[in-house]
Amino acid sequence: MQYTIENITHTSVRYLTGIKAYFVGLILLLISCPGTAQNNNKKELIAADYSLWSYLTLQKLSENAKWISYSLSYQNGNDTLFVKNSTNSKTFTFPGASGGKFYADKWFLIKSPNGELKITDLLTSKQENIEKVVQYDLSVYTKDILILKKVNHEKKQLQLKNLATGKSLILEDVDKYWYNQQNDGLVYTSKSGNHTIISLFNLRDKTTSVIANTTAACDYSDITWQKNGKSVAFIKHPLENDKKTESTSVGYYDIEQAKLYTFNPSIQDIFPANMKIFSSSFEKLSISDDGRRIFFGMEKTTAPIDPLQTQIWNADDKFLYPVKVNNDNWNKIAKVAVWWPQQNRFSPITDNEFPKMMLSGDQKYAFIYNPATYEPQENRDAPLDIYILNLETGERKLVLQNQSTGGGTSISIFEKHIAYFKNKDWWIYDITRGLHRNLTKELGVFFSDNESDWPEEASPFGNPAWIQADNTLLVYDKYDIWSIALDGSSARRLTKGRENKTTYRIAPQSPQLYDKMNYDGGYKIMYQPSERLVLKTEALEHKGYCFWDKKNGVQPLLDKKMHTSRLLTGQNNDCYVYQEENYNFPPRLLFKQNSNSKEKVLFQSNPQHFKYNWGRSKLISYTNSKGTILNGVLFYPANYNSQIKYPMIVHLYEKQSKELYKYVNPSQNNPTGFNISNFTSNGYFVFLPDIVYEIENPGPSAVDCVVSATKKVIDSESIDRSRIGITGHSYGGYETDYIITQTDMFAAAVAGAAITDFVNGYLWVVPGYGIPNFYHYEFGQLRIGKSLYEDYPAYLRNSPLYHADKVNTPLLSWAGDQDGQIDHNQTIEFYLALRRLGKINTMLLYPGANHVLMEKKHQEDLTQRIEQWFDYYLKDKKESVSSLKKGNIPQ
Repeated sequence: MQYTIENITHTSVRYLTGIKAYFVGLILLLISCPGTAQNNNKKELIAADYSLWSYLTLQKLSENAKWISYSLSYQNGNDTLFVKNSTNSKTFTFPGASGGKFYADKWFLIKSPNGELKITDLLTSKQENIEKVVQYDLSVYTKDILILKKVNHEKKQLQLKNLATGKSLILEDVDKYWYNQQNDGLVYTSKSGNHTIISLFNLRDKTTSVIANTTAACDYSDITWQKNGKSVAFIKHPLENDKKTESTSVGYYDIEQAKLYTFNPSIQDIFPANMKIFSSSFEKLSISDDGRRIFFGMEKTTAPIDPLQTQIWNADDKFLYPVKVNNDNWNKIAKVAVWWPQQNRFSPITDNEFPKMMLSGDQKYAFIYNPATYEPQENRDAPLDIYILNLETGERKLVLQNQSTGGGTSISIFEKHIAYFKNKDWWIYDITRGLHRNLTKELGVFFSDNESDWPEEASPFGNPAWIQADNTLLVYDKYDIWSIALDGSSARRLTKGRENKTTYRIAPQSPQLYDKMNYDGGYKIMYQPSERLVLKTEALEHKGYCFWDKKNGVQPLLDKKMHTSRLLTGQNNDCYVYQEENYNFPPRLLFKQNSNSKEKVLFQSNPQHFKYNWGRSKLISYTNSKGTILNGVLFYPANYNSQIKYPMIVHLYEKQSKELYKYVNPSQNNPTGFNISNFTSNGYFVFLPDIVYEIENPGPSAVDCVVSATKKVIDSESIDRSRIGITGHSYGGYETDYIITQTDMFAAAVAGAAITDFVNGYLWVVPGYGIPNFYHYEFGQLRIGKSLYEDYPAYLRNSPLYHADKVNTPLLSWAGDQDGQIDHNQTIEFYLALRRLGKINTMLLYPGANHVLMEKKHQEDLTQRIEQWFDYYLKDKKESVSSLKKGNIPQ
């Protein structure tokens, strides 16, 4: 995985008003279409109008696609959820709400933040409100709603409400519950007098079984079900004065045998005396699929760190001091153990020697490793030596040596196999046979990016899933999806994207179809051979979706010169709904009964858009000095007139041509202060050029590409070459600062959170991670490819700071003083250099802000100051910078 700087990181709309606005927009829509020329009767967009814009999000599709839910969110917080019929205009509105669940194409349930559950009968429009709701779930088989609600400040009750009959069953004094869809059962805890009870309730026959009943005060947590619903496990916490004690135990209940097993550490001879049972997302309580093994976390009791103690940083330490003291040679890291209830046997899995783990697909083995084995080293993540541990026998064997993790993309688990990416190929390790097999060496294509311009070996394009019954692994190449038999007997290309340079990727249709956590790793999605997959397609100027299944292969659905997203399909039919947009056409929802039917517009967002002059986008191509043909996106000014020469803003960040069709709401709340539509509506061209890089020369590469691209658009469009601005944030901020040290092409510049000194940046500790920043330069985005001491001139050559004397472009620079990705002192250093040299520079520092600005007042402030800066230098608006320098923002 390539680590960029970024990833190491609404009063409501009333129903009638919304309908009125919708039909006004629809009328305008009938006389407008993407690409239509501007209408002189339209209005000019000003900042006061920005609040009219909303953000459309497609939420859910009911089982048979009769109903769709979507939300509109506004920057002032006036959010509204809508539920709309897919065949007529019937619509329900839920001001201030989000989420919600469909049930059997007839009901819609949604819980407000204040605990009100609203149940809507979509056929009759009847609504029922239930107050003080803590939690609710839907029973799959019985059509019951499980509703846990407060009766008073001390008591709660569980109501089992049947939607079909309207009848309810009440369970009193219920404290918590955990529902299992597989067996339509629930576990709940209750209190009766001085008794604490944990019980099992069968929703089908409405019977209750007591799992445990104790007179001692206790609390139950972390209830987890076996995959098939046949057993349940939990953690029991004894209480003293309503506080949990350390005498925690694990319970396991076999439903068929109606038998409870208890693991009590205090009576286990080999349980470490200084440890206690512990649970978190990484050391969670879980049950093996066969119900024979229970996995739980253990944590050592440690003394808090004295903040006044002397810090000792040894150069040969495995980790830097902040990490070293926080894990204390892994003593402070929770461990995982396994318990066999039927045998009353216990064994630790991880320890200080091997503190990290993943389970095999059948949970009979663990893959264990120590991230410190190859430390200290220079990359972000060290390679791993991975051992397989037989949980039954305790036998341990090395299976992967010096294995790159690829940021988590290079290893995946499937039943009795582990797939891994090594030396540019996908391999499989068969646990049963103890054999390694190269699955892709004979296929003649690359499964990682052979054209990558990063110094490190590229991570694989991905291993998204397995097809379970076929024993096949799904992997991506640059364009296509491959199905490869685990025994190496066959490899089949499922798509034909390479022929027309179209990328195919799986688009999971529900949260259950995303990767699941497996302690320190993850389980990939498992499909069945009969399943139909939804694939997203993407080419340079075409976006869309298609179906794929084993019988019919690829079945095209959409292929448009639009940005398409969020496609959802009906569970029991061929209906689907999706969202589409273009830069000059706001997002809308479309519905189709099947792939051959005519599409229907369900909802058009932002109908007011059609009342305003707006820009358009265009894909351009250019050639850099190396002869490489590249792309960029040019956004035209609103109400464009080819007889006028316009100013232009060039925005930088690696490759941005994928922004071609994306609609951009005008806004004053921009985390980096930059908004394309704000500028195009104010009479600017905006240009986003793609940039490619030469290792050791990221700065000169950016200059070459950006200057070449800018010259191309100046020569071909109505642009005033004397009024060109340049801007970027993070890596784009670095490129901006570097470029203005090498050329005077740009009349003004804005750089946010920029790297300006490669030497200083290299010798920096990344906050939060506690690791040296070496990797960014030697292996990552900053693309030097060597250490500071192997190529010192390259670090100087690519640093804006050491060329500051050549800057003649007025620069506005900004940063958050709590930036955890780039040291904000880099911005200060460049400011001081420009100050000493008598250059034009204004620096903005935002207190408490991180790499991007999250406070709305900061976002508004930065957005306005950036626009003022460019208006002053590119439009000669003299009042802009005078206000900016005084710290005033005109209202």
